[in-house]
Amino acid sequence: MKVNVFFLILAVVIAPGCATTDEEAWNPWCDFRGYCRLKLSVQVQSKPDGAQVYLGEELMGVTPCTVVVEAAPVITGQKQIVTSPVDGSRHYFIRDSSYRGQTSYTIWVSKDGYEPLRHTIVMEEMFPAEALLHDKLYEKSVTMIFELEERRSPPP
Repeated sequence: MKVNVFFLILAVVIAPGCATTDEEAWNPWCDFRGYCRLKLSVQVQSKPDGAQVYLGEELMGVTPCTVVVEAAPVITGQKQIVTSPVDGSRHYFIRDSSYRGQTSYTIWVSKDGYEPLRHTIVMEEMFPAEALLHDKLYEKSVTMIFELEERRSPPP
């Protein structure tokens, strides 16, 4: 008899702690679609220094220099918003995010007596979509080093 009473009291004490309030209710995943903002700061260097840096056809400066490119691609996916019952802060869980389309920029360098070099940056490859939310700004910095080769003169 004492054992049965003990279990009954234990069940009464523990059970209310397992219940969830409305604030802690499970939030379903919802589909989202929107724009995120991507900002990439590219530190452009060349060996030797002093090469002209172009973004597409626009002269941006002379190495070493910084080129900033931005994009606002459409992302789609699903997110779940969970609000903390203690402090009211929100946490986001993201899944199945992906980009729609892509944004690319070509950076190239040129210097007299050297072969020009170019590299194309695809913004969406620099920022993985799995963790992105729409309406947010994401920033990253990278360094590109162009090793220029002397232009070969044609044989006589």
